[in-house]
Amino acid sequence: MKKQLISSVAAAAIILGGAYGINEIRSGTAEAAPAVQQTQSKTLIGVAKAEEIALKAAPGQVESIDLEKKLSGTYYDIDIQQKNQEIDVRVDAYSGKVLSVRKETDNDDDDDHYNSTASGAVLITAAKAAEAATAKVAGKVTDVDLDRDDGTAVYEVEIRNGRTSTEVGIDAYTGKVLYTDVDSDDDDDDNDGYDD
Repeated sequence: MKKQLISSVAAAAIILGGAYGINEIRSGTAEAAPAVQQTQSKTLIGVAKAEEIALKAAPGQVESIDLEKKLSGTYYDIDIQQKNQEIDVRVDAYSGKVLSVRKETDNDDDDDHYNSTASGAVLITAAKAAEAATAKVAGKVTDVDLDRDDGTAVYEVEIRNGRTSTEVGIDAYTGKVLYTDVDSDDDDDDNDGYDD
């Protein structure tokens, strides 16, 4: 009888403790929810503003702008080419604050043509490429990459709209739309949950 009483008391303590813990978790979640909603309701500064901020921190030729979402926050990761070094600038996607500026030595000889061309043509900015792409395709710009092949330069702009991702090729000199490539998350061949 004594063992039964102790077992009953122990079981009641566990049940009550669990119920108390669940209520604490729920109340903690309820308090945290407005903070999460507040963060999510902010407006992104956009590719143009992120590029402007990054170029003030590190002048050069923007090679790529990627919108990154991590547990620590959402930021634009901007790669800037300067003579023999690449600068990686991270800009908070909501506040515009420069989070970091990192320099990397670039020993690739094939990157020597980044700031000039034989014809003397000037590259448009990544922001102008993003603007040209969003004039063609509605959505949020998540990536802008400058791709140089065989003397041509194309900005590859990725635009996200719901479950659809569209890559828009923009001539890096004229701003003309060269192509669009639409990919739906539902059409993935690799089943990784991400668009190709």
